[in-house]
Amino acid sequence: MARNRAIRKKKFKRKRKEFVEMDITSLLDILVILLVFLLKSYNASNIVINVQKDIALPKSESISPNNAGVIIQLSKDKIWVDAKEVIDYANNPKQVKIYDHGGRLVLPLYDELVRIREEIELTNKQANIDKNFSGVANLVVDKEIKYLEVKRILYTTAEAGFKSYKFVVMGEEQY
Repeated sequence: MARNRAIRKKKFKRKRKEFVEMDITSLLDILVILLVFLLKSYNASNIVINVQKDIALPKSESISPNNAGVIIQLSKDKIWVDAKEVIDYANNPKQVKIYDHGGRLVLPLYDELVRIREEIELTNKQANIDKNFSGVANLVVDKEIKYLEVKRILYTTAEAGFKSYKFVVMGEEQY
């Protein structure tokens, strides 16, 4: 018991440490630099688009963000929907019919977009979401594609139920 009292007294006899003042100016400098970096790299749209290597994006000075939706990418030789290759113009060994409606509708693209739309509508129905199908298509088009091909893509997406379009371009700070 005497031993316990000695241990208790020893604890109280310790000297209290004095507070050491620190200069936090350098720490504040680092925090300000991090804040500036994070604000510069902030993306308000939450959309990440992995552009295929065959596509060279046109330049733009617009700053409006894209909306969430299906991503259609168009190069000279291929068309992708949400990173899935739908058409390869160069390698069409079976000579699959690509165009319909007088050459205005791209059939494989139309079939894929209808499948995606039906999948979204079914998911909304099963989840009891009253939200209507938005029908937004983000178009990533190579800058050397002719207008006729872009017009076919727009017609096909509209026929598949995607009535709103957003063209994805390279922003000012990216070129």
